[in-house]
Amino acid sequence: MFSVPTRTQYGIRALVHLARADEAGVGPASASTTSAEIARTESISPKYLEGIMTQLKAKGLVVAERGKGGGFRLARPSSEIRMLDIVEALEGEVRPVDCVDSVACCVQGDACMPRKFWIGLKGAIDDYLLSKTLKDVTEA
Repeated sequence: MFSVPTRTQYGIRALVHLARADEAGVGPASASTTSAEIARTESISPKYLEGIMTQLKAKGLVVAERGKGGGFRLARPSSEIRMLDIVEALEGEVRPVDCVDSVACCVQGDACMPRKFWIGLKGAIDDYLLSKTLKDVTEA
């Protein structure tokens, strides 16, 4: 069965938290939100979340501010952050199976009939993730 990795689930929850803080007027225009606050509110291990936030920062989705009142905030409005950006920042390219990128990894090569199905599935997932933004998720 396909499943979304915990790292991605937690990353999305953390970003939703930041988006809500932004909408409430506690985001980019004013103060940042600490990872400890996000971890507590979202029931995520603080140490695990710290790694996720570091990765999101490295990919330009969040900004970290040091010092008093420091923490994290969204790097741009939630309406400009596509869900595909988040998934790729945390997990890399969506690939239901390895042969989507290369026929050479399969012993059947070009003769593999299911490969077309897997490529179609990847396309459908990518299209859906491209069509949704972080703002869409906060409004669901």
